[in-house]
Amino acid sequence: MPQQCSRSTLPLPKQTNPIENSPSSLVRQVDPLVRALNTVMYGLLVHFGTLWMIDLAQRQQHNDSSYTSAAATGEEGRTPSHLLSILFLHEYWVYLQHSNVFGNPLLQHLDRQYGIALLKKNQHWSIAGTLTAYWSRECLCLFLCLPFLQQQYNGEQYYFTSTQYMILYSLIYHTIKSRGVREDALKRSSPRFGIMRLVIDKFYLNSMAEVQVTVLRLFLQGFDTYIHFCVVRDLVLLSSPGGVAWCISSMHVLFTVWVVHAALNQFFRCSTASVMVQAWHALTARKMDNDVMKTEGGDFIGGKENATNEDKDESTEGESLSSGNSSLTSSDNKSTTNVVQIIDANDEYVVRQLLHHERVSDSLKGRQGSASSGVDKAIRLATSVSILAAFFMIGINNVPMQWLSSGNIVATSDVCKIFQDKSRVLSVAMYSWLLWGLLYGIWAIFLKSRSYSQLSNQSSSSRRRQISLIRMADFTVMIGIAYLLPPESKGMLLFTLIVLTGKSFIQSMDLSFPRIVWNGVLAVEFLTKLRILRMLQQSSDTMLTSFVLTVLWSLWVVTNANPTPCEVEKQREVADAVFLGHPAELHDCWALWLRPYSLQERWQAPSWVWPLWPFHYVVGWYVCNYRQRLFGDKASFFCSDTVMYGNALMQNWVATHFARHFVTNPRQVKKNIEAAARHAEEIGVKVLCLGALNKAESINGGGLGIVNELGPRRRISVIHGNHLTAAAVVETIHQVFGDRKVKFFLTGASSKVGWAVAQALRDRHAYEVLCHSTDPGRRRFFREHGFASAATLAEGSAFSKYWIVGKYDTAVAQLIPQNATAVVFSVPHPLGVRSDVRVIEAGTLHMDLQKLDRPRSFTNKLRAHEIFACHAASAVAAYRLEKGSARIDEVGPVDPQEMDSWLDDAKLLGFQIPTFDLVEDDETIQRPAVVIVGSGPAGLSAAAMLSQKNIPHIVLEAQSGESFGSWSNHFAGLEITTQKKWCNLPGFSMNNKDFPEENVSAEEYQRYLQQYVHRFNINIRRGVKVVSVEKGGSEECPWVVKYEDSSSLGKTQLLPAFSVIVATGKHRVPNKNTTDDVAGKLTTATIPFVHSTEMCDGATWEQAVTAARNGRLCIVGLGNSAADLAALILQRCPTGEKDTTQIHVAARTVPPVFPRKRFMFRVDSLGFLVRLLPHFLQEFFVHLLWTMIPSSKLCNAAFPSHLKRWTKINGRVPVIDKHGVIASGLQSGKLVGHGPILDITSDRNVHFDDRNGSSTAIDMVILATGYKEECSLVDREDKLNGMYKIGFGKDHFLPLKSIGDEAKEIVEEISKVYDRALHL
Repeated sequence: MPQQCSRSTLPLPKQTNPIENSPSSLVRQVDPLVRALNTVMYGLLVHFGTLWMIDLAQRQQHNDSSYTSAAATGEEGRTPSHLLSILFLHEYWVYLQHSNVFGNPLLQHLDRQYGIALLKKNQHWSIAGTLTAYWSRECLCLFLCLPFLQQQYNGEQYYFTSTQYMILYSLIYHTIKSRGVREDALKRSSPRFGIMRLVIDKFYLNSMAEVQVTVLRLFLQGFDTYIHFCVVRDLVLLSSPGGVAWCISSMHVLFTVWVVHAALNQFFRCSTASVMVQAWHALTARKMDNDVMKTEGGDFIGGKENATNEDKDESTEGESLSSGNSSLTSSDNKSTTNVVQIIDANDEYVVRQLLHHERVSDSLKGRQGSASSGVDKAIRLATSVSILAAFFMIGINNVPMQWLSSGNIVATSDVCKIFQDKSRVLSVAMYSWLLWGLLYGIWAIFLKSRSYSQLSNQSSSSRRRQISLIRMADFTVMIGIAYLLPPESKGMLLFTLIVLTGKSFIQSMDLSFPRIVWNGVLAVEFLTKLRILRMLQQSSDTMLTSFVLTVLWSLWVVTNANPTPCEVEKQREVADAVFLGHPAELHDCWALWLRPYSLQERWQAPSWVWPLWPFHYVVGWYVCNYRQRLFGDKASFFCSDTVMYGNALMQNWVATHFARHFVTNPRQVKKNIEAAARHAEEIGVKVLCLGALNKAESINGGGLGIVNELGPRRRISVIHGNHLTAAAVVETIHQVFGDRKVKFFLTGASSKVGWAVAQALRDRHAYEVLCHSTDPGRRRFFREHGFASAATLAEGSAFSKYWIVGKYDTAVAQLIPQNATAVVFSVPHPLGVRSDVRVIEAGTLHMDLQKLDRPRSFTNKLRAHEIFACHAASAVAAYRLEKGSARIDEVGPVDPQEMDSWLDDAKLLGFQIPTFDLVEDDETIQRPAVVIVGSGPAGLSAAAMLSQKNIPHIVLEAQSGESFGSWSNHFAGLEITTQKKWCNLPGFSMNNKDFPEENVSAEEYQRYLQQYVHRFNINIRRGVKVVSVEKGGSEECPWVVKYEDSSSLGKTQLLPAFSVIVATGKHRVPNKNTTDDVAGKLTTATIPFVHSTEMCDGATWEQAVTAARNGRLCIVGLGNSAADLAALILQRCPTGEKDTTQIHVAARTVPPVFPRKRFMFRVDSLGFLVRLLPHFLQEFFVHLLWTMIPSSKLCNAAFPSHLKRWTKINGRVPVIDKHGVIASGLQSGKLVGHGPILDITSDRNVHFDDRNGSSTAIDMVILATGYKEECSLVDREDKLNGMYKIGFGKDHFLPLKSIGDEAKEIVEEISKVYDRALHL
């Protein structure tokens, strides 16, 4: 690979030639006569091969009688017209040249050697001029061939041939190449896919990437050659018989001239390119200044001298390169201090070295007088014919210049006849106006520079009048065209008139419309006019008009004084400070496209963009992965705003990737950021500030990766702006909280800003900070530095309602407490969905708009006066550089002692911390609160809904400790039957981090209830036993709650209540006996028994497992508790050959037993749908499932047939076989179904009602007899006066979900009454 050396590096000695046997040297050593003969042989192969292929095509055409010639120019025996003859000869010459370049390695080497010679003398513009002149001539001839290649089908309908489509491709292809080689000449360098490098460089096969480039080059050259062959072939085939004979003979003559020329080129080592360059210099030398000549590297080396030097075998290209660089050094000593001298004796890669972007000094780059002007005119010609071909073929569905192939000759009398016929004059005039207007629009859109205007000396009012007159004339012409169109086509014309009128009104009112909307209006106008133009009938008059206007438009484009966009020197405003951000959401691309828009409010995506997400996805995929690859470093961002703030020119660059790409495409994101940094360094930006995730540690280490990528010789300062952000956060927090002792929960504490904020808050203001991190190492680091740490956000909910959010995490919006205060500096922050949370944006500053030289056009979705603190830091860094500071590299940790100096400098520049109201302590509301009795799911749901309504409330719980109703009384290992999504209470769902499984246990559900309490700041007074609820007797205090607690010393205390919600639930008091006193019988027989709620300790479980293993365990009852206990005990019992495990289940009635999951169906999901049905349909559906599901039928048959089955659900819950253990146990005999217990003998034999008189020895009994459904506080609800009961419903499908729905209804009623009372 090329080796980069400094200016002091000496050139290699001339006697050193390490690559004497390289392929290039081997080609040079071939005898000139042999080279010439080989070229003649190759030419003969191409010539006669072409003739044979044309002959074969003629035979195929002769067999196909459906095709007739539409381009034959005369009768049989006549030769083609002069123009067609010239075009044919030119095309065959070009075809021979292309074939020679494509397949002759001798010519490739010769052209390459000559190109290298020009590059060594820095004559890039000579190369560009030669190539663009050649390509523009090629484009013009191909363009003129288009009308002669038109075929006619059945004498009626015209259609395009494949050759015409290939010509259109070739025109566009050569135009792109011309523009590319001009860009390389401007920069005096060429990148990997630069046109100048691809044209001159060799074909390499050293790596897969080089193989791909080589294949691409060969394909493009080969396909271009094939296009010229198709043109030659079709011109022959479409000629008359006499014309074919003339074409063949002309090809022989032209080939003789060409092959002699090509052989002489090889013999004398003087390529055709050298002759063209001499001609180019002859044309441009008259206008070229002496200074420009010096810039080009001195006098031109003639063909003979050049050939002599190239034929010297002892002189290598590497040595020539050294001498060329030496001359460059001596020619410009003042401006080459930053130029890298590249010296390498490797002949294989000399073109890459000569076209390296650091080889030529900046003073030699740019335009070069008349040479550049000649290139511009050649490119204009190629561009104009390409646009015309595309416009006519795609837009009008016809070929341009069709009049040339019509055979009509315009005489003076014909012109006079046109002017004598007023209708013909009118139709030609209107057609001309419409066609010229469309062509002018194409020129204005694609070929007119926005930075130049011929009307610059006109006032704004006169310019508007001129535009209005033109629009009026355009409108009049459209009305006149209506008389030329058939009636069914006038709807399109009416639409065009409406568009013209609306466009005129919009522009006259000076309304600020987004640029994309205005461009859309122009596009609609263009397309409708184009449609009208296609509907106009083609006649001899319109063909002649099109021909004349096409020629005039091409000449006008080539000679127009208004430069094209690519000709204008891009005098970019080099920014002092650049802020590199990126869009957050995919639809944020509209924030760029819809400019300009009002900046009085923050930008919000319109509602109509949401259905366009597939389009947004494709746009994001393209700009992230391919835009920079295709168009270079300058395409890695969008420059969306340029303003002068004080003395600093600030630019806002938006990187071409979105937030999601940091996860899906991190490597490409890294490349895009580095590409933008390289471009900033290249154009001379002083400060590059990385914004948002562009400075992520995982991407570039906070900017350190950018610093390493640019290298030690860089001039640009790279900062992340975190010092100013941290200082702004600390000052904002102290502003709103003052010197009070406040506890903060900090997310994102492991970031640079977060860690500096934590230290400053503790050390300066003595705030207590709990630092959050999911990384155990970071939490250990926090503890080592004296900070408390939290592993989950739920711990922060329990710690404080004052949060500092420094990391974007959607779980923050879920877990932050109700009515909390959040100081955020993450961009964006996740709390937009929480209207109850007060959000204080501490990472945003206010700027002084008086210091702007122009209004801002893009503000990263902020308002006009707002700016991110890290963005403002770029101005601070530019200010420090202006004051004499050295290069600033702010890429490391944030120093709490240093960050205040950044804020001080920012304030000097006019940036200010926004003013926020103080955070006050919670006010004590004197009105009676809503009293909720019970802290189970029902009571907590009601409390949460009241918190969201900001209605004061209090929850009274009789149990002490962190328990929630009866959930702490269930047996160990209980798993909730339904999925966790059906167990969520209103307003807060179980997150997948804390609850990853589909189902949750009772223990996990209690943890969820704890999070629920912290999330809604629910006030629970524990250890309070409510004695009674009585009416208060007044409107302000409708109810009085009497209670006892540990502080009452046995005395009853009173608590006034605005409303009372009794939520003690149905499962508070266990039912430890049956109606036939089974518990008394067990006590008499001394058989140990427990209630299911008492299965909490290990000893009880071990006793039950032992009894089951011996076949002596009995479970009384057949509900979900009995099924869960039986399943858990069977799972703990070992299996084997001598397995005697057996559990006896005694039941009075047999309920339906359903599997939790059957194939893809979940019983709880089905229950959600069933509960929406009328009651009788619910009963029917349950019984239908009971008779259809095999496992349900098996469980039903396992119990004695005389037992009563459930005929109606009546609010009862069917049994759910969670893991299939119940069905398998009943089938295997490990579970035995019995009737109820009839009697128990003294020897512990239990008689069941099985109708067979058998008895079974039992060692232990578990009473799974459920709970007493009682509410001792109130007998019934009194909703009219504010007394409610919740959790006593009879939803036998999804009880927890029903509780939430019931809580919403009750709180909604309380809210209405409370609002009325509050207003009174």
